[in-house]
Amino acid sequence: MLTGKILVVEDECVNAVMIEHQLKKLGYAIAGIASSGEEAVELVEKLKPDLVLMDINLSGDMDGVQAAGMIRGKTAVPIIYLTSASDERTIDRALTTEAHGFILKPVHERELHSALQMALYKSWMEASVREERLWLSSTLRCVTDAVIAADASGAVKFANRAAERLTGWTETAALGRDLDEVYEAREFGQNARPEFLTEQLMRADQTPAIASRKRLVARHGTETIIEQNASLIMSEDCKIKGVVVVFRPVPPP
Repeated sequence: MLTGKILVVEDECVNAVMIEHQLKKLGYAIAGIASSGEEAVELVEKLKPDLVLMDINLSGDMDGVQAAGMIRGKTAVPIIYLTSASDERTIDRALTTEAHGFILKPVHERELHSALQMALYKSWMEASVREERLWLSSTLRCVTDAVIAADASGAVKFANRAAERLTGWTETAALGRDLDEVYEAREFGQNARPEFLTEQLMRADQTPAIASRKRLVARHGTETIIEQNASLIMSEDCKIKGVVVVFRPVPPP
């Protein structure tokens, strides 16, 4: 069983005490209890709970959805809403905060336990993915070869430091731009802009990397002879998700 510290946000004292009792019975620790949205935001920053049980209808100037929005804007802590109303408008507002679940009042122990387990597991998985992405991104940023990745539409999604130096484009400036604008690798003896790499790979029906030498024209106009390896990024169901190109400067032929 996944366990964690739970922050309960409930402005009705009787309900708060009942939920606290249920949580302790189920084996969860209580990080704290808040009775308003403002207090919830403050306690999340102070107590660092693993999950927040948030009543949607709170007294005061800030309801549960507003409080959740502020919390999710600062942290990745999962939030499960407690509500006695399930109208479509309320649900739509709550969904914008990326809620991890909804529990209708009165709160039943079995439903509470199931919702907590699902939310904690989802949060753990999301944290694992974020850590893996950070590790991969940090590794790629430190490698000596230049690396640029784009999605299936050709929009740049990643460029490491080596790619920034060779192309003259910072990653911030390159993100969202067409790959063929940022990575202008021309054939020897040709001045025309190259065909988008994904189209080349698709036409050749090549998932393995295509290796070749090119003339890289940087953003500021300087040219560098490079060796490139380009490959399609494929999903598990064999759909094209994008392209990655790895390149390095080499001596002139």
